[in-house]
Amino acid sequence: MSAPEPLPAHLLADPTFVAACANRQIGAVFQAAKRAGISVTQIARRTGLSTSRVTEITSGGRVVSSMDVIERIADGLHIPGRMLGLADRPWEAAAIPTGYQPAAVPETWEVLDMLSRSTASSAALSHLEAAVAGVAYRYPSTPPVESVPTLHRQLTGVHEMLARPQSLAARRRGVRILAVVSGLLGLANHDLGDRSKSDAHFHLGTVAAGEGEADDLTAWLLTMQSIVEYTAGRRAPAAALLQQAAALAETASPRRRAWVAANLARGLAARGDREAALVALDQASHLLDTADEPIGGLDFLTAGRLDGLAGETYAHLGEHDAAADLLETAMVRRAEADVKGRSVLTIDLAECRLGQGDLDAACALAHSAFDLAGVSIVQPLVLRARQLQQTLTPWSGTRPVRELTARVRELGYQLARA
Repeated sequence: MSAPEPLPAHLLADPTFVAACANRQIGAVFQAAKRAGISVTQIARRTGLSTSRVTEITSGGRVVSSMDVIERIADGLHIPGRMLGLADRPWEAAAIPTGYQPAAVPETWEVLDMLSRSTASSAALSHLEAAVAGVAYRYPSTPPVESVPTLHRQLTGVHEMLARPQSLAARRRGVRILAVVSGLLGLANHDLGDRSKSDAHFHLGTVAAGEGEADDLTAWLLTMQSIVEYTAGRRAPAAALLQQAAALAETASPRRRAWVAANLARGLAARGDREAALVALDQASHLLDTADEPIGGLDFLTAGRLDGLAGETYAHLGEHDAAADLLETAMVRRAEADVKGRSVLTIDLAECRLGQGDLDAACALAHSAFDLAGVSIVQPLVLRARQLQQTLTPWSGTRPVRELTARVRELGYQLARA
């Protein structure tokens, strides 16, 4: 299949367009394409839809839910599959010859920064903020080995920017960007199994967030760090970080406050504090209901993601039926491209099946989680699988558990080789 005519690079990086794609709001996708200069006629020609149908979709008169149509739109408009929760499209692989190493093309923010060497311009900082927010939003559906090079490049750019004399406003924005990039690198290195690098980046992020004087950003960073502590089994430090985050999140958007509260609920439940966990979960649900800011960047909590965190919370409280229902709903709502999140949710569901007394279903689900992850093995999945394996110790002599134990061991080898 030949590669279709590409969309403008600035459109693919636009947070509104990224969010519309992630939520499969095709009307908003078409609206953004029109603003970028692509007419209804051109959209129709490239997607194979009639102009009247494109007009209906663009105006909101028709909702696109058919996967066949979404795939046609991805192929016709040259939208990378992962942006729409799809597998990589055939033309994505065909467009890059085997062994080809593209030259480093500067991002928009790099070019603008070069043109304003005395102090970083507002435009350069805005483009850099958008680029970093785009990496943050796409992180769940991007293997960490792919995210890290981009984040390293952004980290280097911010470092060079802050090394030059800057206005106070530019410096403050720069250190806030540094905090976000450091937090993402902390999570990425945790996913890759490198604790020392993860800890170092989180420390750098904490220092930068403090200098940036942005409590809402510090709350985000502490919550990111708590996720690492939680998945590593260090539940008390995770809860402590989240309590600090909740205290600092008062100025944050409702969606971010809901994310902090939902993670706090899970952490409190893991410590056995049922009453406080349910209070935090109710708070998260209420805050998400009131959120009207767009989904994207650092504010990515959706109802589906909240279902997943709520399911884990109820699982920790021993309410496996309620937990299983929530986790199954979360799986349906999670984008297909988010193999990391879907595989971990499947392990959580396996734990629930075990709690319901179905050993065979638990083992089968664990195997399906590993199959789903494929080659995208990350530290949280390995750690979660090992925790499930420990829970299965009373049945260690049975064939399903022996087979699962061997598979978990191989997962660890795969992560070490990555």
